[in-house]
Amino acid sequence: MEKNIRFILFSLLVLGNQAFAQLIHSHNDYEQRQPFYDAYNLGFDSIEADLYIKNGKLYVAHDWKNITKKRTFKALYWKPLLAKIKTNKGYAYADKKELYLLLDLKKDGKLIMAELEKLIKRHKKDLQHVHITISGDMPKTEEYAQYDKLFFFDGRRNTQYSDEAYKRVDMVSASFLDFGKYWPGKQELPEETYQNIRAFVMANHAKGKRVRIWGTPNTTLGFETLKKLEVDFIGTDDLELLKNFVEK
Repeated sequence: MEKNIRFILFSLLVLGNQAFAQLIHSHNDYEQRQPFYDAYNLGFDSIEADLYIKNGKLYVAHDWKNITKKRTFKALYWKPLLAKIKTNKGYAYADKKELYLLLDLKKDGKLIMAELEKLIKRHKKDLQHVHITISGDMPKTEEYAQYDKLFFFDGRRNTQYSDEAYKRVDMVSASFLDFGKYWPGKQELPEETYQNIRAFVMANHAKGKRVRIWGTPNTTLGFETLKKLEVDFIGTDDLELLKNFVEK
């Protein structure tokens, strides 16, 4: 009986690891020369934007001091995305590939969520093939059900979720430093860190959840290591480098 249980558990882990395709993610995309377009034109699966709210408008910036009138969420992301969806007859990409939009709420999360709800209200049908995931200053887990079902939420390793709330978790994210010391990605990853990340990946895949790790290096060895570890979202600030790695 014990051997059978072990076999079933192992099978679940293997099946979980095979369930997801690895995706390329534009980390801090708003810092690119052309936010949205640079990643989109390279066919990135996932795009990340940090959001602030000021005087009722949503702005894209890494810090409050970086907010400018021209860098609104509508101008840099919302309108370009809706335009692509219109061109591609309901899909972000012409080949019908789905797009992940990760929105990191830097502060005033409830106010930002209220504004986002207003934005999607008129475009719910247009967004059926876009995954909108909320990160950062997120609502409490017991509040997830209050928000439109188009919104998913970025999970955390040590957060306890009810069954209903867990259904709204689109991915589980963690900092690289949760698993080991800073790694520049120029030499092999220390074995202990490697196994810590591997356990994190396998545990979440067994539960049917994708994983993302932030704070990883922008190097080819870094990408190779994340690929080998089966991390689902391989993130970068160097879009060309990651795209070239994937194509090769």
